[in-house]
Amino acid sequence: MLVRWLVFIHVLSAITFFLAHGAAAAMVFKVRSETDFARIRAMLDLAVSTFKAYMLSFLIMGLTGLTMPFFIHIWNKVWIWLSIVLILFVVVWMGLVNEKQIKHLRKLVGLPYMQGFNEFPAEPPASPEEVAAFLKTINPTSWVIVGYGIPAVVLWLMVFKPF
Repeated sequence: MLVRWLVFIHVLSAITFFLAHGAAAAMVFKVRSETDFARIRAMLDLAVSTFKAYMLSFLIMGLTGLTMPFFIHIWNKVWIWLSIVLILFVVVWMGLVNEKQIKHLRKLVGLPYMQGFNEFPAEPPASPEEVAAFLKTINPTSWVIVGYGIPAVVLWLMVFKPF
């Protein structure tokens, strides 16, 4: 019965994660076509507003995902290890891209921003031309491949357990 609860909590936390993280995902697509700094700031703030919810749900998803193999004795299966490696890759990639692109965009449009784990106050915004040039460097396709495609592969591994 405990395993069923763990599966339930694992799936529920995954749904919660993707729902809460949806604002950030939508922002990546929409922000590239924006020129109004007020709208860009609003989108960036909306994306950040769900941070605690999606990080908490991700933590719960990770803890249940790492706990279940002990109860059902599957640490010897390749698919479980591959799933962990793939999710860790997504976390690292998203963190690096977020650091390089979204946090920098916050700085460019005059919002408080972070570098690493250090918080900095808002600075005067960059020129519209500089922001527009930077927005063109954001590639939503890579975000979809890594942020949606790899979790889809992990879901496939969990459902079909191919090896």
